[in-house]
Amino acid sequence: MEIMHKDGKFWVETEHGEAHLLYRIEGNNMIIYETFVPEEERGKGIAHDLTVEATKLAKEKGLEVIPACSYAMHFMKTEGKKG
Repeated sequence: MEIMHKDGKFWVETEHGEAHLLYRIEGNNMIIYETFVPEEERGKGIAHDLTVEATKLAKEKGLEVIPACSYAMHFMKTEGKKG
């Protein structure tokens, strides 16, 4: 699975369509405001992988991640505390 990135979006093409994570930068914050995975692809870790890539980018750029969608909130509560 190749994760692509451009202009506030991380995405992958799946057999059932695009899965994506959308974000915007405001000041020193990366606001993750949408994650979407086609229903047939859910439960395979795709949203997790997209969010990992987004948080890596935020760390590289010295940005604080602000979760503004339910998946990003869940991720930050669980994975975000690990590192």
